[in-house]
Amino acid sequence: MRISIFPLLVFAILGCSEPLNVNTIITSIEAAGPDGKTSAKLEIQGMMCEVGCAAKVKKELLELEGVASVIIDFDSERQSDFAIVEYDEKAIKPEILASTVSGIADGKLYGVPSVEITNFSTEAE
Repeated sequence: MRISIFPLLVFAILGCSEPLNVNTIITSIEAAGPDGKTSAKLEIQGMMCEVGCAAKVKKELLELEGVASVIIDFDSERQSDFAIVEYDEKAIKPEILASTVSGIADGKLYGVPSVEITNFSTEAE
């Protein structure tokens, strides 16, 4: 009889852990660039791998209405990783971006301690 430990490990991690309680700080800056373009840099804690974690975060963000693109900046040596999200600020708010990531797996995997919004404008030059 062969027993796989992987399902037990996943259950132990996801089934018994408490949701992460991370307060998200949102800041905003102005930068030179195409008028109307807005991006958000989400600091993400808890990602452990580029294949599973980063792909799941990217997929969830891309499914949101108003999100144009997502780039995941993952490095296993860092405590935090980042998602760079280009989005339509009229269609979605940065709080939704953060709550989407922190809500994955009922909030038990990822925290989003900060979001830096960049509003691009030709006037900022």
